[in-house]
Amino acid sequence: MYGQDAHLVTLVDCKSRLTLIGKVDTKHAEVVAESMIKLLKRVSSICTITLYNGGEFAAHKKVTKAMNANIYFAKPYASYQRVTNENTNDIIRRTWPEKMALSHLTKDDVRTMEILINTLPRKVLGG
Repeated sequence: MYGQDAHLVTLVDCKSRLTLIGKVDTKHAEVVAESMIKLLKRVSSICTITLYNGGEFAAHKKVTKAMNANIYFAKPYASYQRVTNENTNDIIRRTWPEKMALSHLTKDDVRTMEILINTLPRKVLGG
């Protein structure tokens, strides 16, 4: 997501708003793909994934093959096509500002953030 020494991979289900967060040390496509696969294996089924056109998603075919999911790319400069993920990233930034170094975050820190987001009442879910 942001930071120079570490980055967050955030995946959000559009219907349930289930959020999965992983920390990676680099934005290299292979590393991001492995993180996505690891995160997605925690849930029962995945049908589609919408990504933006960043180079970190160049290994998307690896995710498609591993998860048997269709991957789509949002149009350039069309953040409205990924609004749920953008809103989730904004929630994360309330605790971890965009310029904050993320390398010191532990797995427990990331997991705690994930639990916090997944238990937030959401208007769209009737909460």
